[in-house]
Amino acid sequence: MKSLIPTLLLLISLSTQANYFEFFGTHVTTRGIGNQANLNPHDPANNYYAPAQMAFSDTFNFSTSLSSTVTDFEPINGVVIKNDSFQDPALDEEVGSVSTSYQKYYSASLHIALPLAKELGTIAVSLSTPVGSLIETNSGNAFLPEYIMYRSRYRRALALFNYAKKLGDSWAFSLGAQLGFQAAATADTNVSIQSDYGSYGSMKSKVKPSLGLLFSTIYRPSDDFQLYFSYQQEMKNNLEANAFGKVSISTTTDYILDLNITSMIFYDPHIFRLGTGTRLGMLKLYGLVEYQMWGNYKTPLMRVAKRGGGIQPSSDYEVLKVKDIFVPKVGMGINVTENIELDLGLAYKPTPIEGDFSGSGNSLDADSTILAAGALYKSKFFDFPLQLGGSLQYHMLKDQSVTKTPGLENGDPGNKIGAPGYKIGGSILVGSVGLTFNY
Repeated sequence: MKSLIPTLLLLISLSTQANYFEFFGTHVTTRGIGNQANLNPHDPANNYYAPAQMAFSDTFNFSTSLSSTVTDFEPINGVVIKNDSFQDPALDEEVGSVSTSYQKYYSASLHIALPLAKELGTIAVSLSTPVGSLIETNSGNAFLPEYIMYRSRYRRALALFNYAKKLGDSWAFSLGAQLGFQAAATADTNVSIQSDYGSYGSMKSKVKPSLGLLFSTIYRPSDDFQLYFSYQQEMKNNLEANAFGKVSISTTTDYILDLNITSMIFYDPHIFRLGTGTRLGMLKLYGLVEYQMWGNYKTPLMRVAKRGGGIQPSSDYEVLKVKDIFVPKVGMGINVTENIELDLGLAYKPTPIEGDFSGSGNSLDADSTILAAGALYKSKFFDFPLQLGGSLQYHMLKDQSVTKTPGLENGDPGNKIGAPGYKIGGSILVGSVGLTFNY
């Protein structure tokens, strides 16, 4: 029975939706300018931000990159980590430290744009995946302070497919989808603690794909200017599973566990983008504003509901309030020589979570300022254009002091988890290398 719930969660948490690109960009060519599309229609990494731009290329375009993401959050020490709201009241309150050290993450990305026969448009594909795995999930601790946007939200595979078509010489549009997989499972077990017969059980699961709409349009009258709009549909994975277990204590006594498990492991908001790029001599200037709608977001905590038997449901004291946000981005490319370009970018991403974290619950996030830089080197490989590059991003989280209000989460006298308080803040460092090839 101890292995029932972890096994069930492993099966139902197979989901692949977009996110690493949203957080940290698609490739060195977009990360260096603050995570937005550049002016190059032969760069398939723009497929995430402005897929309609792919219609202006008549070459086969390929790009790939490797990136590493490291978090460094403020330590949380000397706070309440166990209290009577989450344990037997006969036990003492416990004070200790909460780990804010999250595992380093490695990601690989691949982008391809393939023109069809003349005037028929372009097919573009973008893929991203954790290095060495397809998906990494973590619903997090049920009550300790945790940076919920950075524990595992971007640690999964991503697949985007777009079709782009020109409408005259200056306009183009695209339609596409982001691909996800949702799964469900049920499990029945009979666990024996007697010596005359063994335990047994059965489990079944179902995996099915899910699609999110992608749309974009672009006005590009010349190679020196573009204005684009794109939309990315919300993607969410509400995991739900039923589990039934029977523990045979004796020939006449069984202990029944009948429960329902739910969790929103991954969520990506509706995103509307309006961006532009212009060339002024040796300078390329970029700007993008995103409007993100977070109304349906829930924390990834696992929630257990009682359907029958002797199990107690999970306590859900946290009331999370979210808001829609605007994310502004600016970037600049400088052609130092004919073959070398230096990129700079700046972005500001407010947290979609409202409140000061003083009440019940410890789901944490903070506004972040993103500083970006990149370097690109243009060359040729057997007379075909080749571009190598590297980029670095530094995400600075806004410092904030949290002071917990008096009283337990259940309303009784005492100290909340996280009391007396702690500091929110820290940074994320993202480094990447990559190449782009045109044929």
